Amino acid sequence: MAEIVEFDSQGWNQIHRAAHGGYILEVDFNLNENRDLLELETKDDKLMTPFLCAVDGNKMKAVKYLLESGARTDVINAQNHGAVEICALKIYIEMLKYLIEIDNPMIPVWKNLIRFFDSESEEEAEAAGKCLRVLTDRLENGNINPSWEQFYNNGGVNVVIRVARSSLSDEAKIPAFQTLLNLIERLEVQEQISSSGGIIAFITLLKSTNHYVIQLSAEILDSLAKNTTYALQISQNNGIPALVKVLQDIHDYEVLIPAVHCLGNLAESETKIQAQVGTSHGCIPQLVVLFEEFHEHSFLVTLSNVVGKIANNDETNQNNFINAGIVPHIISLLSIRSSRDIQMSAVDTIYKLSIGNDSTQKAMVGENIHEHMLKMLRVTRIVVIQEKTALALWAISGSDFDIKRYIAEQIGVFLLVQFANALSSDKLHFMGSECLCILAQGPLNYQTEIAKSHGIPALLKLLSSSKVYIVLSVIRTLRFICLGVGYVPNRNNQNTLLRLGSIKNLMALMVLSEDETVQIEAAIALAAVSLGNQHVLDEIKKFPEFTYVRILKLMYSADPNVRLLAGLALATFAYNNLAEQKEIAEQGGVRFNSFRPFLHSETELFRCLGAFQVVVLARIIPDTEQALSSAAGIKLLIDLVQDSTDNEILALSCDCIARLSHTRAGIPSAFLSIDTVDHLCHLLLKNVEQVRGCAAIALGYLSFNHTGERQILNRCRANPYRMKILLHYTQRSKISPAMLEGWRHYRKVGLPPIDEDQQNLIGYNPPGNGPITPSDETNHSSNTSPVTQYLAGKDSRLTNRTSRSGSKQHEEGTITGTSLLHTEASFKSSNLSLDLVDSLRSTSTDTKS
Repeated sequence: MAEIVEFDSQGWNQIHRAAHGGYILEVDFNLNENRDLLELETKDDKLMTPFLCAVDGNKMKAVKYLLESGARTDVINAQNHGAVEICALKIYIEMLKYLIEIDNPMIPVWKNLIRFFDSESEEEAEAAGKCLRVLTDRLENGNINPSWEQFYNNGGVNVVIRVARSSLSDEAKIPAFQTLLNLIERLEVQEQISSSGGIIAFITLLKSTNHYVIQLSAEILDSLAKNTTYALQISQNNGIPALVKVLQDIHDYEVLIPAVHCLGNLAESETKIQAQVGTSHGCIPQLVVLFEEFHEHSFLVTLSNVVGKIANNDETNQNNFINAGIVPHIISLLSIRSSRDIQMSAVDTIYKLSIGNDSTQKAMVGENIHEHMLKMLRVTRIVVIQEKTALALWAISGSDFDIKRYIAEQIGVFLLVQFANALSSDKLHFMGSECLCILAQGPLNYQTEIAKSHGIPALLKLLSSSKVYIVLSVIRTLRFICLGVGYVPNRNNQNTLLRLGSIKNLMALMVLSEDETVQIEAAIALAAVSLGNQHVLDEIKKFPEFTYVRILKLMYSADPNVRLLAGLALATFAYNNLAEQKEIAEQGGVRFNSFRPFLHSETELFRCLGAFQVVVLARIIPDTEQALSSAAGIKLLIDLVQDSTDNEILALSCDCIARLSHTRAGIPSAFLSIDTVDHLCHLLLKNVEQVRGCAAIALGYLSFNHTGERQILNRCRANPYRMKILLHYTQRSKISPAMLEGWRHYRKVGLPPIDEDQQNLIGYNPPGNGPITPSDETNHSSNTSPVTQYLAGKDSRLTNRTSRSGSKQHEEGTITGTSLLHTEASFKSSNLSLDLVDSLRSTSTDTKS
């Protein structure tokens, strides 16, 4: 006879109550009394078994006991809800995790949960979404949850996209989007979003009235934008204007951060998209406006980084940011000392706004942005900060040698030597060498200061660097430390290099390097170290590996740059040294045909250095008469001085004239016969310091010729300001005492007044500070003293006081371009300009003409 089963007024039996309350002993008692109670359903509107009651009560032990007792797990209640659905509605995460753990095939948790997630009921969809969000949360170590695969394999991504496009309320959609963000790093998930139309769906949701939905949609698009394929889809589906609209309409920085960041990732993904972002209506002006509206540090970092991504290597975007007034905002970020992240972000942005763009470089220097970075550089010893700041400073200096020199001067020799001595920082090593190279060049140089600051030993250590571009930079710097404008050697630095064993190092690079550019640069450096210094030259000759044959072979290299540098090395060894000229000739010599391609080249730099070389080597060129080859070289140099519009070529040409004007007899007269003084005097008024300085030094050497002396005096009498410039830039080089005496006579006789509107051309004034007229100089130092000081006897050379036996330096035309340097990408844009400028200036101190 069947046992009578009793139910209470709510339709529940004792076993239902016991299971729901987790009373395992009572459940066990009831089952022992009547085994049929295990699957007994309640008599209410839910029709739940004891197992479902235990799940509904979130009683883990009761669920375990009932499962062990054989309870059916695939049962559902009257609402068609099984164990998974009940857990989802009540957000029983731990119970769901337990059901996942037991991996009962009759309880497919992920399948059922995602099906529930796809419900048309907002309550069910939102509840399932909340559970999925928690179940897919990242691990404590930040890694993606392994459960992503179950979600993906059971169609979870497609369901999220359907939810995004559904008519569910925005609030109900939020958990779905949060779940997707937990998994979006997986490429499979991204591909599924794209193939199921998710990109269009999330772009549409950027128009939502719910700010949090906009934020999550922007975060999803931001993650996808890192992939070029998906970035293209976003741009093709009007994602960029939609994101810009968010920037214009939303005033919550937490919502704006992913939108701004997404624009940055889009710009970074592909150059065409970068251009689209920059030219999207209102984008750049609105980004600049956001700097004014918000001051939260996290947002400012994001905003600054994105400006850099949009501007990086895009001249139009760079210019648009400058025109929109970005610079004052970047300066204000540099001033936030309480946040290193903001400052570093600002420094990166400065670099990207200025790299490869002369207009933006000058605009930023004009607003003194470099002063703020210099302050940062001086107070920090953290290598990463030094690297970023130094590179940004170098970027804003651009290709203009005067600005580069100004920036290097502001950094200072002492700090630059510290860069060269930095531990394990290739960027600082390169920056230190390049800036010291700049300071070692020009009419008024820092060769002595570099030596006194122990810069030479620091540079020599870098010759062992594994980076070819650093080795090349150091070799050139060592060369310029030894030679000045007009090939005037610095004996002290030459002897220091000898004492420190640099000859052996340079010889090893010349002989053993696999790179032809390194070989020939090392040869030029050896020539510079030994020029005018027989003791050093004798030490070089002690190495059996040294022969001119090595250099002569490089005259036939497949690389025209190497061939030209080989000629420069031979010309430097042969300069004012008949013995070396003879030895070169005996070891094979050179032919005029080797120089002919350079003399007829369309590249002015090739013509300039080729002309210098044929004049120096004219005595040992057998296939052309000495006078003819010399005349050809001299005429080419004067043509360049007269016709070139390139300031670097003008300076180098003047430098070569200065070198040749104190070589063999007859050359100064040849120069003077073709109006050289007129052209050089014209360049004295050029608004480029390196051109003025080299022209002044060349005139100084030509003044030792009586005809040259009279021509220079006449030009300076017509415009006395030229004499001021001439005396300023020849402080450490040669100028004829007879001409100075003649100038004193002119002073007594009387000189025409200097135009009050004459722009100051003494020294260098950085852009943005405005031109300084002579009347502005009264309270400044001697380097910018009034014209009357030079014309009324303040210069010692005009008052019969002992003149300084300084030496000038000269530069030896390094013509290696970016491809020759093999440098890293971050430095490619600056190296070409620097190598050309290398050929324009150099500095030195002691030697006679």
